[in-house]
Amino acid sequence: MMTNLLREYVRELITEDVSFHELDSPLSYPRAYRDNVKRLAYCDSSVTEPPKHHDAYFVDYQKMIRFGKRGQRLKKPRKGEFIPGVSNVCIIGFLDYHADGKTSDGKQIWYIDYIKTRSDSRGKGVASKLIDEFFSRHVDPDGGIVQFGRMMREEIGHLKDKMAEKYPNVTITGAVYY
Repeated sequence: MMTNLLREYVRELITEDVSFHELDSPLSYPRAYRDNVKRLAYCDSSVTEPPKHHDAYFVDYQKMIRFGKRGQRLKKPRKGEFIPGVSNVCIIGFLDYHADGKTSDGKQIWYIDYIKTRSDSRGKGVASKLIDEFFSRHVDPDGGIVQFGRMMREEIGHLKDKMAEKYPNVTITGAVYY
């Protein structure tokens, strides 16, 4: 019985596949040009269940406008902004970023627009893996600037501090909003 359990566990480890996909972000941010924002997505092929129907940015969502310009309630709500979800069920986290120029000595400035993890995958280190992958792919360890923008959660502040410790030659900033 114990060997069957061990075999099943090893089989799950072998078939588990985690990969990172880089693509254009479908979201728009006021700080960046639309076609400049890229997305680094964390895909875990062992996840086969779709996200919950209310998980923001992982399922499609149609905002409704319920009030007019002068504040009066509309008789019939009309469609507002459409927020697209992720295209693949295996994506359990993503990081949206863009290049924000260069420093005077030619080093790249990066701006992290948004980090999001699916609600059923929180607390499993997905955001940490995304940040590590982003830094290993794009950030020059000899210099440059990475801006975390408005950090709305304490966990993101810890990630910023972790990367500042790991990359002492890179200037890492972020505004605390938690």
